[in-house]
Amino acid sequence: MGPAKPEPDIDARPVVDALLAQALAARASDLHIEPMAGGYEARLRIDGLLSVAGRYPSDVGKSIVGRLMVLGQLLTYRQDVPQEGRIEWAQRPAGGGAQDGKLMLRLSIMPTTHGLRAAVRLPADLLAPRRLTELGLPPQLLGHLDRFAHADTGLLLLTGPAGSGKTTTIYALLEHIAAVAPGLSIVALEDPVERDLPGVTQIQVSPFGQLTYDRALKSMLRQDPQVLMLGEIRDVATASLAVQAALSGHRLVATLHAGTPAGAIARLFEMGVEPYQITAALFGVMAQRLLRKSAGAGGGGGGYSGRVPVAEMGFMDGSVRQAILARADLDALSQAFSRQPGYMSLRQMADELIAAQITDGPEVRRVLGP
Repeated sequence: MGPAKPEPDIDARPVVDALLAQALAARASDLHIEPMAGGYEARLRIDGLLSVAGRYPSDVGKSIVGRLMVLGQLLTYRQDVPQEGRIEWAQRPAGGGAQDGKLMLRLSIMPTTHGLRAAVRLPADLLAPRRLTELGLPPQLLGHLDRFAHADTGLLLLTGPAGSGKTTTIYALLEHIAAVAPGLSIVALEDPVERDLPGVTQIQVSPFGQLTYDRALKSMLRQDPQVLMLGEIRDVATASLAVQAALSGHRLVATLHAGTPAGAIARLFEMGVEPYQITAALFGVMAQRLLRKSAGAGGGGGGYSGRVPVAEMGFMDGSVRQAILARADLDALSQAFSRQPGYMSLRQMADELIAAQITDGPEVRRVLGP
């Protein structure tokens, strides 16, 4: 009995092209190639939820991941470390023919117990609205954001879980600032950069590498910026620098891990930011979520298509300032925000969307809880 013949190479190019085309046609934000005990599964994230797009034997699944790594110029022989790269994919029109342009896709590879897992992020500008007026936010909230766009200083915080549309809102706000105040120096520190913003200098930081948020922010403050965007305030050092920057005449917009405006204030307390610094630096806090829109009139059939934001925003006024200076607890801070003229909570805005048959109760409960 002779030696075993090597397995023939599998050409995964048509499979990868078909999966990317399927993701694009379905308006998916992400494509996952997931290794499992019995093979591989391709999943698409559509309107925030994952659905299965295909199942493959292990050898085919490994070839799909390998092809993605080649496209992303990653080290295919390294199976034991995470890797990240970018793919320039030539999009082809339906029915074949000439190329229909190129897309830049973000690729992340992670080793698991069953093999390498691949995640491909499709360009945000294919799905996300670019203008503030296209976000679907209520007029009063848009008014607060426009007021920040015309302000001279202050810190605006956006809160919400991953996938709640924070980056889309921030990008639209930065583009709005660049449009209404041309000539400003606008710098964005991001992890990672989601898409190119005209009129904005974008810097990709590495929270666990050399160019961290706090190091990048400290350096950028010496380069005469007027508007700064921080992808996330995730530690005490970055929080302190952000507040100091706002106090010294800069305008900042950043995300913070918190559920509500009151929760964001409590988080700043936990990070050691003094109450008088918060009241002097903070412009406002906006909490945001995304709800799937009901498909068809009245949402019949329980189907969904697309998503709509719900948001609540609190800003600095006398009542909130007093609560912060008194280091009020979460309930007292929430009450101070709720007393502001026209204030609407996430739940209240969601109830209005249900009444307008834009979404439904099950979806609201899924996102906001019972």
